[in-house]
Amino acid sequence: MDATENDVFDAFDALGLDRRLAVTADTVENAWHALSREAHPDAETGDAATAATLNRAKATLAGAGSRLRHWLELSGVEPPRHGAVDGDLMELFARVGGILAEADAVLKQRAEATTALSKALLAEPAFAAQKATQDLLGRLQRERLAIEARFSEFDADAAAGTFENALAAAGRLGFLEKWEAQCRGRIVSLISG
Repeated sequence: MDATENDVFDAFDALGLDRRLAVTADTVENAWHALSREAHPDAETGDAATAATLNRAKATLAGAGSRLRHWLELSGVEPPRHGAVDGDLMELFARVGGILAEADAVLKQRAEATTALSKALLAEPAFAAQKATQDLLGRLQRERLAIEARFSEFDADAAAGTFENALAAAGRLGFLEKWEAQCRGRIVSLISG
């Protein structure tokens, strides 16, 4: 089930799934759950190595970006390390940078505030930064979901031996997922402070 030194790890195969991008998160979760019950080290038929392989497969296929990169690797196509940045993505990058910088400035001011009054005065800017970051996160998620909606198209392209659209999407997904994580982190910091 796990890869040997000469084999390439195949997360789809480990979970008993067809090698296709257009697999839902629920399908991955259900396949993992069914197999991991038997493989869990505490189960009568359990095996720690098999359980670890199943966990690795689930982690690989759970996220759209990691699933796409893994699928490309299994298809013999080198996924982009750093995707090309088109004009639209560069514009979004500038927006992300600006909003995260605003959130960081509010977080810094809040960390430096020493009195109850100075902290209270930062409530409105903190709320504005939180809202702007949440709005941005929503946009990033919509863009990621639009790419995921094209996974069936990439599967069909692959059957014809074409990977250009999937490669472009992999580069873009890398940025989107990174920015989503950064936005989530700032939102948590803004809420918890």
